[in-house]
Amino acid sequence: MFDAEPNLADLDFAASVAHSLSLRPRRLASKWLYDDAGAALFEGIVASDNYYGARAELEILRTHGPDIARALGAGGSLVELGSGASVKVRHLLDAMPDLTRYVPVDISQAQLVESAAAIRRDYPHLEVAPISADFTRDFDLSEVVGDSPVLGFFPGSTLCNLLPQNSEAFLRRMHALLGRDSLFLAGVDLQKDPDILRRAYNDPGGAIWDFNLNIVDRINRELGADLDKADFRHEAIYNTEAHRIEAGIYPLRDLSLTIAGQSFDLPAGQPIVLEYSHKYTLDSFAALAARAGWRTLEAWTDSESLYSVHLLTNRTSA
Repeated sequence: MFDAEPNLADLDFAASVAHSLSLRPRRLASKWLYDDAGAALFEGIVASDNYYGARAELEILRTHGPDIARALGAGGSLVELGSGASVKVRHLLDAMPDLTRYVPVDISQAQLVESAAAIRRDYPHLEVAPISADFTRDFDLSEVVGDSPVLGFFPGSTLCNLLPQNSEAFLRRMHALLGRDSLFLAGVDLQKDPDILRRAYNDPGGAIWDFNLNIVDRINRELGADLDKADFRHEAIYNTEAHRIEAGIYPLRDLSLTIAGQSFDLPAGQPIVLEYSHKYTLDSFAALAARAGWRTLEAWTDSESLYSVHLLTNRTSA
């Protein structure tokens, strides 16, 4: 079990919440934010003015989609991990008329069904094979992709939410999932002015606030708790030594909670961390990927150098 990484612990929701609240600092796995309600709320974050990441990533994908298509070649499969509304991938699909198959993978069943139907409608030549799965757990792609060349797509800097050593372990696990001679395309947030980061991750009363506090509703609904969202606030701070955003919810008064037969105190002012978001340089992420057995083919940034997209390969030659 990954004590320091609730996102990777192979536990169901109740057990994960109980385990994570026993950690110090108290944590909740960020993957549980993406239930159907959370997935819809996240689209509001993407559209907010201060949330630069989505705009920067789309700029890179629009500009370099043809380069990525050439690297994959004709007749391949594109596997998107955490596909959500399948918005960003459209810029790749537009640049890949010879792609055989799109495989969206997401934990939110409702959004997966809806987005897969939209892709089928707009790209009728393309085989769409959605998989409802938690990509932090092992699952099998072999029957879906067969022997075709595979490009794994992991947008949104979700990889940055893991501790660096666990990002490395995750990338190493991608060899088994995607197969030999595959490609991996990852969105990676960059180190920058901390004020830009604070504005992006703090939006009192706005989309990020609603998204993160939705976890309180989910705990109440699925685990029989009676917490009140009005007893929490959201805040994200930047840890300059670790180069990461630490976002969490803070009880406004002393609270208690019983989950899976265990009681937990939630003291006023002490954070329940929902997300770590590590920030890299181009070189530091390339070094991390290399330790996991991936070679960097290209690393692109947006016009303001706020964000990056890395094209990795485990091919023996390219």
